[in-house]
Amino acid sequence: MKKFILAATALVVMNSCCTQQENTAPVEVNKQEIVVENILNRRSVRNYTDVQVTQAQLETLMQCAINAPSAMNRQPWQVRVVQEANILDKIRAVNEKTIYNAPTVIFIAKDTENRYSDFDCGLLTQNILLAAESMDLGTVVVGSVTMVLNTPEGKEIVDSLDLPENYEVIVGICLGNKNERPDARPRDAEKVKYIK
Repeated sequence: MKKFILAATALVVMNSCCTQQENTAPVEVNKQEIVVENILNRRSVRNYTDVQVTQAQLETLMQCAINAPSAMNRQPWQVRVVQEANILDKIRAVNEKTIYNAPTVIFIAKDTENRYSDFDCGLLTQNILLAAESMDLGTVVVGSVTMVLNTPEGKEIVDSLDLPENYEVIVGICLGNKNERPDARPRDAEKVKYIK
């Protein structure tokens, strides 16, 4: 009887250990599926909730942003993350629809002395868009914000961004928690040709 009890106890302990290992084992993740799904699901969002993006989310987004590739690793960008209501209100006063109701706007400025800076800033921008989608945050790229910043009223806004002298804002990214989930617009696959 003692042998039976010992054997039964050993089985219970072994089963317990195996169960614990199964519960703590890392889950296999298909990175390709995640990346592709993220790219295909990303949409321009123009309607946001009142919930502000967290500092932790912003820090992750900025880490992804600055890890974009750039020609000769010159990193010819400056990034300003603006949540200051006063600055955002000034932009809306010049053009109400420029930044929609986004609680956060990210301004990307390029080095005007670097001939690759437009392209490099585009890579940085795409990193932000895809990282935001992975967090289920909404984004929309707003090029029209440069028209607002180039007005006499916009000079005060640009000055508040504290950019180096040879940098100019080329694009803004509205960022916030999604209050809409737009459908995908058609894409023209005929623009892609395979030459083998």
